[in-house]
Amino acid sequence: MLETYNTKESLDAILRVNNLSVSFDVSGRKAEAVSGIDFTISRGKTLGIVGESGSGKSVTSLAIMQLLDSRISTIEGSVQLLSEELIGLTDKQMQNIRGNQIAMIFQEPMTSLNPVFTIGNQITEALMAHSSVGINQAIKEAARVLGNVGISDEDNMLSRYPHELSGGMKQRVMIAMALICKPKILIADEPTTALDVTVQAQILDLLRSLQEEYGMSILFITHDLGVIAEIAQDVCVMYAGRIVEKASTEELFASPKHPYTAALLKSVPQLTGERKRLFSIEGRVPSIFEHPVGCNYQDRCEYCFDKCKKNEPELVQNEQGRYIACWK
Repeated sequence: MLETYNTKESLDAILRVNNLSVSFDVSGRKAEAVSGIDFTISRGKTLGIVGESGSGKSVTSLAIMQLLDSRISTIEGSVQLLSEELIGLTDKQMQNIRGNQIAMIFQEPMTSLNPVFTIGNQITEALMAHSSVGINQAIKEAARVLGNVGISDEDNMLSRYPHELSGGMKQRVMIAMALICKPKILIADEPTTALDVTVQAQILDLLRSLQEEYGMSILFITHDLGVIAEIAQDVCVMYAGRIVEKASTEELFASPKHPYTAALLKSVPQLTGERKRLFSIEGRVPSIFEHPVGCNYQDRCEYCFDKCKKNEPELVQNEQGRYIACWK
């Protein structure tokens, strides 16, 4: 959970991210994608990261997994998994951790599976890489995990190829691949974006039940506040590479403090009440090449005043224990 929580919960942390920054060298120009973010996830809990495209959510997840190209990217700060520092580990050291202690479901299940290998090949690969089990035992375990994610006729599924599956089935296979080694934490990067609402609800229900069964923590990344309300206990709101607000999900929805958070909530369609034009946030997220002086949200904020254009607000704790980066 977040730093606002008590010491006991803080000691139960699975993942700690401290002052994490990520920049890219693009044709000699520095592009700052993530800047000085902090969060903590406790055992068995779900933290949601929400924000528009370009907010730095996916880059954050890739930096945690050490999957960014080191030739063009620079990662600073600290990422600790069960007190082990991940920043600075070699590729070989990270290979022992990825898929084993920490696993990831990528954004596009349609393109994340290898089209030339069977589902069975792809699920058993991680298990055999991280354990001493033989192929027969690995196949049995793969069939068991497929059953756990709601896929019937598991033995037949193992011999099929990705192009033979629907989007929802591919996503279930991705979840099975991520869970085959029973990781301590699962990173889910927009796992329901390409799915229709019925399948999306099924996937969220599945993740909740699997979390309870495996006792794992989840870092859930999305642009959809409705999804956050369904699955996360705590939320970090990101904008232009920074966390601008973090709180429990209940507090955030009941009383958003940052103008950007409030605008995101106003953008969510309402099923009841007066029908009116859906609210939209004017403008766009600033370029990662050119962050404005002062607050990154100033050009889109209805409360902007002189101080916002001169000084960047820090993420600080208010009297109610909420963390907000806003001069208002």
